[in-house]
Amino acid sequence: MLSNAAAGMEEPVDALLVNSPPPIRLKDAERVAGACYPGYVQCAPLSGERDMNFRISRADGESLTLKFINGAESLDETRMQIAVLKHLEARRRGMGPVRAPHHQPADAAGLTTEYSDIRPGCDDGSSAQDWLDFHVPDVAGPVRVRAYGYLLGQTGTAMSAGPQSWHAVGRAAAQLDAQLADFEHPAAHRVFLWDACQVARVRPMLGAVDSADERGRIAAYLDVFEQDVMPALAALPCQIIHNDLSPSNILVNAAGTDLAGILDFGDMVHAPRIAEIAIAASYQMTATGNPLDVLSAVVAGYESVSPLTPQERRHVLDLVLARLVQRMAIPSWRALRFPGNGAYILRSRAAATALFNELYDEWSQGAR
Repeated sequence: MLSNAAAGMEEPVDALLVNSPPPIRLKDAERVAGACYPGYVQCAPLSGERDMNFRISRADGESLTLKFINGAESLDETRMQIAVLKHLEARRRGMGPVRAPHHQPADAAGLTTEYSDIRPGCDDGSSAQDWLDFHVPDVAGPVRVRAYGYLLGQTGTAMSAGPQSWHAVGRAAAQLDAQLADFEHPAAHRVFLWDACQVARVRPMLGAVDSADERGRIAAYLDVFEQDVMPALAALPCQIIHNDLSPSNILVNAAGTDLAGILDFGDMVHAPRIAEIAIAASYQMTATGNPLDVLSAVVAGYESVSPLTPQERRHVLDLVLARLVQRMAIPSWRALRFPGNGAYILRSRAAATALFNELYDEWSQGAR
């Protein structure tokens, strides 16, 4: 890891950006699965940026994701992610074809002295636990562990590029937001660097962006955002949103034209609902053609479920650029500190940079 002096940048507040994933081995995951998730006998590692994830499976193919949580994640944030899966499970019939994983409690009834390194996460007298504490040698404090359903399907990278698919992305975002409209949790009101409305917090990271021209454009954008956009956003309809409907976090149907599942609720924030649209659209707008046509199709899909106000529509593009700026600056900064995981961290930076450069002139000349 580079020192601050070597990098020439200030350290961010967000500990999740600089805290390494817990040092969990395959045999550790197998041990926890065997002790607390009876019948899940097969174990395989999964990719992840902040946490250590494993897929555990039964002989019949039913699978769970076993997540060993980054030590910088607060207990309230873990509780929020568990609570939202329970919330969506209770409302599943209203979500149409879009699924979310179910929360899977651990069975702590069999934790004998043989498993002194595994403890229930909360002492409520129940054998079913929402999370576990796993004690790892040479790690200060226990590593929190939870599990949820592993959804089968094609990842969002298989989404076809076309108006039908873009409309489907917007429609699914609106369906999800409708299910989240009555969900509330204090952890969603956190200061969070991946909140598009807090994009100005990336300023100390701009030194990690290679191009001086791009750094200048980002700085100019942030000036306008802070002066003009932030005050307007405060007056728009807000709720808890998923906040990261990227291809990594969606599953699509066999034809690649519709969403079949939504994953990873770890970035949830309380924000204007148009941020959900802007973030989802930003990942689809790299398709060949006019990116503003893509944005229009995503917005139309959202409005097929939940109409927007004129004030909301006006600021969608502002928040598209906000997410692109985040996708340029934050991964660039993190890759310097975690070079061993750089390929995964930087997987979408080039596409975000190209799209930002394409949109910036139109935005600055009045497209917004």
